[in-house]
Amino acid sequence: MITLKQTLCGITIFLSVLSLSFTQALAASSNSGDLSAKEQAELQQAAGITCDANKNATCIAGNVESGDYYNVRIYGDCINAAYFGRISDKPVSLRKTVATTGTDGKTEGALASEQLVCIKAAAQVNATDMEYYVMALPMDHGPECKGEELCKKPQPLPKDYQETMANCQSDSQKGYSGCPQGWVFASEMEAYSNGLPSAQ
Repeated sequence: MITLKQTLCGITIFLSVLSLSFTQALAASSNSGDLSAKEQAELQQAAGITCDANKNATCIAGNVESGDYYNVRIYGDCINAAYFGRISDKPVSLRKTVATTGTDGKTEGALASEQLVCIKAAAQVNATDMEYYVMALPMDHGPECKGEELCKKPQPLPKDYQETMANCQSDSQKGYSGCPQGWVFASEMEAYSNGLPSAQ
């Protein structure tokens, strides 16, 4: 027969385990790389993204009035939860807005081919990525990194792209500073959805 003392002891153990699990969940959440409210607001302003005030997970970009817009998925920060990608074998222009009705096509400069980037958001149609909002990185990934995930670029950029990347650097406070950002088409780059590929 189970006594009252045994029952109370069991409840105490259960609550202790539950409390520990909750604490661990909070710790995982704080280290998940999610954007802070300030960081998300800055990203929305820079990328022309609008999010539902009552449901931040619902975000769009484009021309809402004409019905020509994308659903947008926002990713974590580029330090703790970087979603990497690489520009394809042709240079690309960084657009200030997604390519929808009424956009003027203004750009933030151009990135060289093979430029490593961090994907900050994706414009989607039926969960298919159509465009990415990316930030160029001052570091690269390859065999020259010798065991490190990222390292300094082994070769200087072509002259045409040095101005765009002139102020892009690692920042101990913000992670990266002065790095060009903008929208590119998904077809213009490769997204590393499974993480950085093995260096060859």
